[in-house]
Amino acid sequence: METACPVATFKLPPCFFLPSIKSGTTSSRFLHSRLRSKQLEFQNHGFSSQFIFSCSSSRKFLISPCEQEKLKYAQQLLDNLPKRDVNSWSALIVAYCRRGNFAQAFGLFQIMVGEGLQPSGFALASLIKVSSSLGEIGLCKQLHGWSVRTGFGLDSGVRAALIIMYSRCGGLDDAQMVFEETSVLALDILLWNSIMAAYIFHGCWVEVLHLFCKMVSVGVAAPTELTYVSVVNACGSAGDEKYGALVHGRIVKDGLEATNIWNSIVTFYGKCGNLQHSSQLFERIPRKDVVSWNAMIAANEQRGEGENAVGLFRRMLKVEPRTQPNRVTFLSLLSAVSGLSYLNWGREIHAHIIRHGLEIDTSIANSLITLYSRCREVGKAREIFEGMLSRDVISWNSMLSGYEQNEQQGRCFDIFKRMMLSGIEPDSHTLTIILNATSHDSSGFVYSRRGKAIHGYILRRITPGGVSLSVSNAMLKMYVKFNLIADAEKIFKGVKNRDSYSWNAMMDGYSRNGKFEDAIMIYLDILKQGFPLDHLSLSILLTSCGRLVSLQLGKQFHTVVAKLFFDQYCPHQESLLSINNALISMYSKCGSIKDAAQVFLKMERKDVFSWTAMITGFAHHGMAIEAFQLFERMKTEGIKPNMVTFLALLMACAHGGRVQEGSYYFDSMFNDYALSPSIEHYACMIDLFGRSGQFDRAKSLVESGITLFKPYHDDILNLWKVLLGACHASKQLDLGVEAATKILELEPEDEATYTLLANLYASSGLWEDAIKVRKAMRDRGLRKEVGCSWIDTENRRHVFVAGDVIHPQRKEIYEKLARLNFSCRRMGYTPMTELVLHDVDETEKEAILGCHSEKLAVSFGLLNCGVGNGVIRVMKNLRVCEDCHSWMKFASLLEKREILLRDSQRFHLFRDGSCSCGDYW
Repeated sequence: METACPVATFKLPPCFFLPSIKSGTTSSRFLHSRLRSKQLEFQNHGFSSQFIFSCSSSRKFLISPCEQEKLKYAQQLLDNLPKRDVNSWSALIVAYCRRGNFAQAFGLFQIMVGEGLQPSGFALASLIKVSSSLGEIGLCKQLHGWSVRTGFGLDSGVRAALIIMYSRCGGLDDAQMVFEETSVLALDILLWNSIMAAYIFHGCWVEVLHLFCKMVSVGVAAPTELTYVSVVNACGSAGDEKYGALVHGRIVKDGLEATNIWNSIVTFYGKCGNLQHSSQLFERIPRKDVVSWNAMIAANEQRGEGENAVGLFRRMLKVEPRTQPNRVTFLSLLSAVSGLSYLNWGREIHAHIIRHGLEIDTSIANSLITLYSRCREVGKAREIFEGMLSRDVISWNSMLSGYEQNEQQGRCFDIFKRMMLSGIEPDSHTLTIILNATSHDSSGFVYSRRGKAIHGYILRRITPGGVSLSVSNAMLKMYVKFNLIADAEKIFKGVKNRDSYSWNAMMDGYSRNGKFEDAIMIYLDILKQGFPLDHLSLSILLTSCGRLVSLQLGKQFHTVVAKLFFDQYCPHQESLLSINNALISMYSKCGSIKDAAQVFLKMERKDVFSWTAMITGFAHHGMAIEAFQLFERMKTEGIKPNMVTFLALLMACAHGGRVQEGSYYFDSMFNDYALSPSIEHYACMIDLFGRSGQFDRAKSLVESGITLFKPYHDDILNLWKVLLGACHASKQLDLGVEAATKILELEPEDEATYTLLANLYASSGLWEDAIKVRKAMRDRGLRKEVGCSWIDTENRRHVFVAGDVIHPQRKEIYEKLARLNFSCRRMGYTPMTELVLHDVDETEKEAILGCHSEKLAVSFGLLNCGVGNGVIRVMKNLRVCEDCHSWMKFASLLEKREILLRDSQRFHLFRDGSCSCGDYW
């Protein structure tokens, strides 16, 4: 007969059966039944606690049904123990903590304490760590107080858990206090690592470095692998390559070869921008794991080396032993390919993602939406978006951004409405995107109204922290784009912590709306507050000078640019390129085409905007041959022209009457470069045909343009206005009347059309019709734009109107003008009295012509600009009349001075009795 073994003599090691226990719940239950048959179930409490821990131990927070059954069985086992010891309770508390199930863990803790027992230090430490996930600082402090009262305050593991707990609940000062309460000699490596982890959690990288120095100087605890990993990561995040290199040297000295240390060093050098060193160290890693590959792929992606990142991924799949990519790998790769906008590579990575079953991951899906959107495959991006099982705010933002980047504002607004209805709360990035979408002013009033509605929504949900800077800047940009400068000023004044974007947006708003003095004041405010000037600020200022046609001011800012960017090495070549392009445009618009050409020729690097700016300058100065030659050079350099390049070429053709070349470039846009002509290109061609006398072709092009741009009211108006201007210049009465009629049907209050129509009737001798049109203007309260001319001398602008009598030097000016008129007449000049479209006698007509504003400005310039000051530069708001054009040719010959006149159409350079336009304008 078999006798039972005495319990005292049957001492089983608690861990003896652990390997078989961990194989599954069924085998665990089988073993449990065998224990019960041998009466060992409740005899060995050490074994029971280990058995409970084995059934419940798992570090997974996503518990499978099998794991849940194990944990439930362990709970039943604890409940059935007649005498539950500390180890049994502690084992199950730790198990619940590892699963993040704080409610059950804390419930067991309360029952255990109620029975007069105390958990082990390890169990208490686990409970404290998990409690931080609730974010309840009050509960955390209660646990802290209980641990001190019960004698666990000196336990190193408990103190380390308290440090982690306080840091995760936002109490970094409390975490530091727990650390400092420990004697320096009692600070073990666990406490040092915990306080470093706390500072890393709060992004205090420099403090981590200080702690490491202190730990090394105290010398009580030796750094471990985890210590070095934390410190090296802190160096990378702080961008301190010098200190990180010293830590690297200490790691080498200590002979540490763990893969996780190698990985952290590779990541560190990558974050510091030393991609070469990072790559060298990566190749020396003896046992590369997926983190190693991810570190190197991410380093290349962050430095803009997307092609290298994809190459590393392909190599990763081939090198033995093969490493399986994870979600981190694919997130870095998708970001790299998105930056390159390589659609085929994106599809390749997408195929790998599907093969690894990661397409359902929300972060992966968000990155795929971004990738396809940047590759102009917004339909595919929408397909992924609609197929997502769960969407977070980033998912919605990615789809919104995709539509906004691809200029599909209507669908962008539709997605935003769906987002609001879905219950997802928009964040600051959402609002920034939707505000940027409204800034694409393709339908004027509609988009403006939508933008204001979103502004109202933002004001209604404003938090105590106020509106974020990115949202404020987006609203500022929106109002600037809509030319609502008063609203933009309100937004700008309400922004507390302005960044360079805020200053630049407001400065650009003033510049766009003709408030150049206010734009300069913004520049002065930037200097007063010590805010650094960036390349965009200076580009906007130079553009303002071009719009203001102030060469003197432009040269002053050129000096500022030279001091900031050209007198020292400029690491940002894109910034230098942007400023050079702005300089070319500024000098061209201010009439100094030679200075613009010098800037262009000195540029080491040129993009399409550089070439286009120079071609545009030549076009405005009537230098068609130079524009065509530069375009050919541009093609030779391999630079692909854009829409603006062709617009500049067509302007050059229109200003030179080059119909054949204009027709060639207009056709070449679509045939050679797949660019569809815009309304501006049609307008240039209509002007070219009209001023060349080919009115049938001009009208045909107007009708074609109307068919093409029919939905847009303003575009149709512009085409008819260009045709009317050509008819006025060539005295084409019938077609001019037809064009004016079309314009007034669409815009009855357009005073320029009434003026041109009246002049057209008058020039054809139809005085009664001209009088009727002028009367209709008066009845509607409309007034023609007053012609004026201005000239800058000694940093001051002098403005003149026809027959001006208020200028302080009026006496000297009229005396100079009388002498010029007398001398010009002796040289052959005859006033073109037929241009005076009023029914008065010849003498009065000559008097009207004799005191036009541009003649007064030139006379003033000759009086006040010495020969050493070079060219007389005059600007006029309207097109120069033929009489003044003829007079200036004689004046330039008589005075032996160059006269540069910029009217509303182009530049005229008068030299030695001739004009650069060749009498065609």
